[in-house]
Amino acid sequence: MHFLCLIIEPVAEAARRLQRELPTYGFRPYAVDSCPAAMALLRQWRFDAVLLDADSVGDHATTALHKVRRHVRAPVAVLTHARDEATQIGWLEAGASDVVALPVSSKLLAAKLRRLIEAGVEPDDDPAELTVGPLTMDARRHTASVDGKPLVLTAHQFELLYVLATRLGQFVHREAIARALRSPCAESGRSADVHVYRIRKKLRAMGVGHLHLDTVHGRGYCLSIDVPASAIDADEEDDDPLDPYARGGTLQPVA
Repeated sequence: MHFLCLIIEPVAEAARRLQRELPTYGFRPYAVDSCPAAMALLRQWRFDAVLLDADSVGDHATTALHKVRRHVRAPVAVLTHARDEATQIGWLEAGASDVVALPVSSKLLAAKLRRLIEAGVEPDDDPAELTVGPLTMDARRHTASVDGKPLVLTAHQFELLYVLATRLGQFVHREAIARALRSPCAESGRSADVHVYRIRKKLRAMGVGHLHLDTVHGRGYCLSIDVPASAIDADEEDDDPLDPYARGGTLQPVA
């Protein structure tokens, strides 16, 4: 299993080093050299983590961090040579999930990112009741309904669907499913596939066409919902023409 990681790094040599070394530790990194290029990818892909080299981005790094934060729920780690406490606290207050002091080995960086990702899939503030399109789930009563009609689920099916619904549009990894089902990862991987298949059948039987429960082979699962084009926030489509990052960027996928 590989985690998808977006790297905002204007320095080509640094980007190439991360692209070359991070796959060794379970990551598939994609590098861009500007904020608009990152925004374009974040609207199309669901990344597990984002790295922002604040020193290389320069004076507009805070603006870049704010933009990324508005478009992604994944952890965003800031890379910086600054080791003073005030600067690092400033980045955390600006929205960074963590601040990683440079220089840092790829092994340590990968370990920090993995911990952020694993911590992010089980937040403590999951709602007791949530609604996703026609689907409503009540965690206290362990009940689910579609357009007000009961959706009959086993205990494991409810827990799995609830985890996916609280992370709508995100890849949920097998480790998170294992914790939700309270079973070892390898065992839950097999049983979760069966549960997902049966949940999908039940949703289809109730005529739910715009909720999609997809299996991301080797990684996990994703629950998504079709959203009308008119509902898309215009802010996601337009970049400030005066933004110095409006010059675009280059995607450098790992081979």
